[in-house]
Amino acid sequence: MIIIDNISIVVGIFASIVTILASVNFVRERTGISWKTVDTCTKQTITAIQQSGFHPELVVGVGRGGAILAGMLAGNLGHVPLFVVDTVLDRSDGMSTVHVRFPNLLPDLDGKRVLLAVGELYSGEDLRAVLQTIKATSPTAQIKTVSLFTHPATSIKPDFVGRETRQPLSAPWRMSDVYRARRL
Repeated sequence: MIIIDNISIVVGIFASIVTILASVNFVRERTGISWKTVDTCTKQTITAIQQSGFHPELVVGVGRGGAILAGMLAGNLGHVPLFVVDTVLDRSDGMSTVHVRFPNLLPDLDGKRVLLAVGELYSGEDLRAVLQTIKATSPTAQIKTVSLFTHPATSIKPDFVGRETRQPLSAPWRMSDVYRARRL
């Protein structure tokens, strides 16, 4: 009986250590994505866009994180006009499908240089949906894409990336459990 009790104690201690180490890694990554990190990555992204010679006539933010990034980019690239598009994830038929909300509100982008911005890019389906919508309605638009935080397995590769990371991120603008749970 004493041996079983001792084994239970050792297993419990081991499980606790593993849990603590996993939590420390999660917290370490979360604290790494602070507003200071957003600032640093945004400045690097602005420099990369400027060095590429691409001068957008409009910055379009995709979703809430994209709206934040787009505002920062538009202001710091020379007070470029800004527009925001929202997407919705539909799982009603058992499959995940992304739709652009209110696509008829998009301005005419034909012949314009457009910078399409997302804050976080995991699956890439939200960026893909907006990109397809713009290409369908404005086929001559010159579009470049930017993501502040990108997962390497995303289905679409942006032209400009602030930081690529394999860890799931909780960006600083995701402050509530409701917001964090609605990832694509």
